[in-house]
Formats: sequence, C-alpha cells, structure tokens
Amino acid sequence: MLHILWLIIKFILILLGIIAGLIFLVLLLLLFCPVRYRARAEKERAVGIKEIEAFGEVSWLFHGIAVKAFFRNGTPEFEFYILGISFSRIKKLFHRKKKKPHSFTTGESEKKRSRSGNKKQKNKKEESQKPSVRIINETDKPKGISRDSQKDTEPEKNITFDISKSEDDNRTEVQEPYVQKTVQTEKMDENISDSDLENQKENRFISLIFEIAGRIKKAVSGFGTVIRKALGIPSRIFEKIQNIRLTIKKFCGKINWYKEFIDHPRTREAISFVWKDAKKLLHHILPTRLTGKITFGSEDPAITGTVLAVMGMTIPFHKNAIAVNPLFDGENVLEGEVMLKGRIYGVILLKMAAELYFNKNIKYVIHRWRHKEVNHGERE
Repeated sequence: MLHILWLIIKFILILLGIIAGLIFLVLLLLLFCPVRYRARAEKERAVGIKEIEAFGEVSWLFHGIAVKAFFRNGTPEFEFYILGISFSRIKKLFHRKKKKPHSFTTGESEKKRSRSGNKKQKNKKEESQKPSVRIINETDKPKGISRDSQKDTEPEKNITFDISKSEDDNRTEVQEPYVQKTVQTEKMDENISDSDLENQKENRFISLIFEIAGRIKKAVSGFGTVIRKALGIPSRIFEKIQNIRLTIKKFCGKINWYKEFIDHPRTREAISFVWKDAKKLLHHILPTRLTGKITFGSEDPAITGTVLAVMGMTIPFHKNAIAVNPLFDGENVLEGEVMLKGRIYGVILLKMAAELYFNKNIKYVIHRWRHKEVNHGERE
C-alpha cells in the first residue's frame, strides 16, 4: 500500500516538475528571445503613389511565429504564419479532410435518390392504370324544398287594452289640489323676491369693497418688492465681485502649486530619470539596420529645397544611411527603396519597468500628485 502511494506521489511530483520547467522555459523565451521586425518599401518612377509595393514582418521564436503584411496595387493584406506555414493553408487542409467523407456520402445519397425516384414513377404508372371512382356526397344532390319552409306564417295578433277611461278619472282627481298649491307658491315667491333683492344689493356692495382693498394691497406689495430689488442690486454686485475674486485666488493658488510641484528637486530628478529611460528605450526599439536610396523632385524648385531641408533633419536618426538625390529639373519625380530591421528584447523592457517602479523619486511624485501635498507633507 505504501509503495503504491509513493508511486502516485512520485508521478504527481514529476508532473509538477515538468509543468514548472515548461513555465520557466516560456519565461526565458519571453525575456531573452527577441521580437524581430523588418520592412521594405519600393517605388518606381513610372508608377503612381497608390502602386507602391511594401512589405512588413514581425516574428518571434526564431521566425516560428510571424505576422506578415503586404501592400500591393493599393490593397493591404495580412497573413499569420506558424513554423513557416500560413494559417490560410492550414485552414484549406482541414477543409479538404472534411470534404472527402462528405463527397462519399453524397454519392450514396444520389444513388438512393435515383432509386426512390424510380419507385415513385412506377407507383404513379400503376395509379394511372387503375379505374377512377367518383364519390358523390350528399351535398352534391339537388336541394329540395323543406316542408317546414312551406308552412305559412300566421299573422300575429295585436292585443290592445282600453285604458282611456281610467286615465280620465285620474286626471280629474289630481287637477283640483294642484291648482290650490300653485296659487299659494306664487304668493310666497312675491314675498321672498323683495327680501332677496335687498340681500343681493348688500352682498354686491361688500364684494366691491373687498375687491378694491385687495387691489390696493397687491399694488402696495408690488411696489415694496420693486424697492427691495432696487436696494438689493448693490449687494448682489458686491457678492459677484467677491465670487470672482475668490475664483481668481483659487486659480492663482493652483498655478503656484503646480509651479512649486515642478520646481521641487525630487520632481526634477524623477523627470530626468524618466527622460533617460525613454531615450534608452527609443534607442533599443529603433531599427538597428537602415539602408535606402531616394530620388525626388518637384516642378517648383523651392518645394524640392524645403523637402531636402526636412530630410536633412532626420540624419541623426538614420546616421546618413539613406542616400538622398534631389532633382531640380522641374519635374515631379519620386522613386527609391528603403529597408530596415530591428529587434526588441523582453528583458530590457522588464528592467526599465522595474527601475521606474522602484525609484523613490517617482513614488514621491505619484504620492504628492494623488494627495495634492504642498510644502513637504502639508496638505491643502
């Protein structure tokens, strides 16, 4: 039993060692195996600008993994390569493998379809030879006239009741007390109308007095608000002037803080350190080999001279590796060829990143910027 457990533990340790070794190997490749790039551009004199031919490649792991870009006839193309084999070619191989069994099955299916088609044709012939039988439904028969419909509809009998006598009797009984009530109500209305007129006049007079008093009150209150606003104008102007003064003061304070922040010795040291690392990084990333020859000219000799002056400013970068031949013949000419190569090591990028991260001056600058510190630790 212990022997079996020891074998299992041994197998697990071997697997862990292999995995750790593979991870370590990948890290070493990422750090010490460079990413290489190269590019080439070419243009002939008789060809237009859109017909420039260009080529670019970025590779890693000794050209085992590469990405290539082509520019031909004004159209760009990209291709991915693994161990020198293009990704499109690998796709075609997989599609071919899938199509082979599919083609075999399609042949069998076509044979089955032809057999089933022959059977269907035979069945159709047999059906056509059989005598046709017609089934007549009951609905196809001529419809006869139903006996129930022939019955005559009997006229409806209207029954009326004579109620005229009873209505006349009720009317005569109701008319006598109604006349007496109307006379009494007319007398009451005359007495009430006189008192109502007097009350209405009094109410109108009171409502007029209240309306006049309300209008006077509104006029007085409006005049008071106008006076208040007029008296409040100077105070508002003074408040706005104070706000403007405070904003200017804050703006000037921020400018002074930024000036002190930049003029601080630790900030200056951090800026100089970043600038040195940036120059090192550019020197490492820029191409190590650059060659070429360019011939150009323009109808206006002044334009040719300005272009030549601008290209002369690029000599410190390519160290006069590109030969420039200007033409002052009064023709638009552009031809030439440029080639470049370079590489980037991961270990150098990691080294620069570690130096920036562990630098005390950069940490101080980041901390002061986050907390807006002034005068060595005093916050605003």
